Amino acid sequence: MNLGYGFSQRLVQPQGTGANGVLILGEAPGQQEDFCGYPFFEGAPAGAVLERAIRRIGMVRQSFVLTNTVPYRPPNNWLEGAPWRHEAVAVCEPILVATIDKFKPRAILALGGVATAATTGLAGDKLGVSSLTGFVMPSRYNIPVVPCFHPAYLRRGKMSHLGVLMRCLKLAVAVAKGDVKLVEPPIEDPPSGWTLWPEEDDVLRFEMEVYDNARYLAYDIETPWSTEEDSAEEAEGEQRIESIQFASRYGRAIFLPWREPYIAPAKRMLGSNVPKLSWNGWRFDDPVLRANGCAIRGSSHDLMWAWHHLWPDLPRGLQFAAAQQGWAWPWKHLSKANERFYGLVDVDVLQWMVK
Repeated sequence: MNLGYGFSQRLVQPQGTGANGVLILGEAPGQQEDFCGYPFFEGAPAGAVLERAIRRIGMVRQSFVLTNTVPYRPPNNWLEGAPWRHEAVAVCEPILVATIDKFKPRAILALGGVATAATTGLAGDKLGVSSLTGFVMPSRYNIPVVPCFHPAYLRRGKMSHLGVLMRCLKLAVAVAKGDVKLVEPPIEDPPSGWTLWPEEDDVLRFEMEVYDNARYLAYDIETPWSTEEDSAEEAEGEQRIESIQFASRYGRAIFLPWREPYIAPAKRMLGSNVPKLSWNGWRFDDPVLRANGCAIRGSSHDLMWAWHHLWPDLPRGLQFAAAQQGWAWPWKHLSKANERFYGLVDVDVLQWMVK
């Protein structure tokens, strides 16, 4: 097969038996893989990292099937972001399909952005590998996919993420065994305890539940200028609030537009002595709320900083942290398409983390 653009003409063949039901899908061979003829050569930088992760979970590489989205070495080892990426992936897809047909994997571990996009068919904001790492996703091949960072990325200064790669390996094996199932976001059928379109009575009933039974009150705001959720930057000046979401326990949450008659009960709940949960609330939500006349009382627990204290070298995003702890599906890509559902997940996840 001649891809042009200076691709190698040597086809790098799949390796492994696939006995555990997992296909490990990389992006493209490097120089050493092109020379030796199989993916993730143990002596190459990325292959050595993958080998270490596999051994540390007590498995051997031969029990997997290892292959690449594009099984020909690209010029200068450049595929991600290259102008020939999409054409190369499309031309080589029949080879991937033939590999899937031959080994019949029950789960795919997609390493890197190229493999993640090729298998899931997803693209856009919050749908890349950095947002989807650690989740079980549907694929274009009707086989569950677990996206994860590429070992080459770890090698380039992110070896602190080796545990994430190990967890994704174990997750893919669990999916192949049938121990973990693919779960889609329940957008059309949200939990019965969520109130996305509250009436005034719904708000008062929720407020009473907070005072009577809540162990914690989780909250989160949306503004037109909201920063990335893991940003540690202090919010400066008054910002207009668009909505506030609360969860009184896992599975019980409410979305409140920032207007009357919703502002008054929101302020009362924030001003109560019920302990509070937030994600980056100390640096962002709280200053904005105070600038809008809200007093925040009760002990305050910012789970982003708790996560950062435990795992200082890992990303601080809520979705990433939730995935590493077993939350089943991503939601951050829904911020524009379904802001109410998205907002309630943000607070319900906090209650899930401490339940």
